[in-house]
Amino acid sequence: MPDERQGKLVEREEGGYEYQPPEMSRRAVATWLAGIGGAAAVGSIAVSAVAALSDAGVGASRENVYVKGTHLVDENGKRIGIDTLKEGSGDEKVVLPEAEKGKPLETGDAPTLLVRFSESKYKKPTNVDGTVKGYAAYSMVCTHEGCLVSQREGDGFKCPCHNSVYDPLKGAEVTGGPAPRALPQLPIGVSKDGKLLVATGPFDGPIGPQ
Repeated sequence: MPDERQGKLVEREEGGYEYQPPEMSRRAVATWLAGIGGAAAVGSIAVSAVAALSDAGVGASRENVYVKGTHLVDENGKRIGIDTLKEGSGDEKVVLPEAEKGKPLETGDAPTLLVRFSESKYKKPTNVDGTVKGYAAYSMVCTHEGCLVSQREGDGFKCPCHNSVYDPLKGAEVTGGPAPRALPQLPIGVSKDGKLLVATGPFDGPIGPQ
């Protein structure tokens, strides 16, 4: 029986994909990516990390795909260093929690948006204590109907399914569209050697629609 703690992308009749348990389909993700692949010119996020997710039977609760000390990694399992994004650039990267060394956690709850702005730009309700060296991290799963938030709109992130917009400088609060609440924030810090990014706890709220 499939593990209902996992997630998957299911094609919607009206277009786009939504997040649903129990597992994420590589085929669905690949199709979704192909659908937005030509949108780079209008500000889509590079989401190659999401394409790497598979049907592997890795279970995780919808709040606790990260725990204190979990390393952030790319789709190949490479740990994310503090110099991955340029300081103050506003750039973003899709990251995943590390399941074990050299391997990302492969569930639908896992995709995470990592951004790096100047520290002074973050405002309430951002958990500033959960940011580090200008980095902040948020769940990539839209709180409206579970599509993946994959486009940029200025400094914000936009869901391609129903145009919900989130502001990462204000705790990923909703600034447009039908989403009922902010994207959960992942508190992050640096590893003991000061070189890598790690979670300092789980997401601060449930992932996706409730």
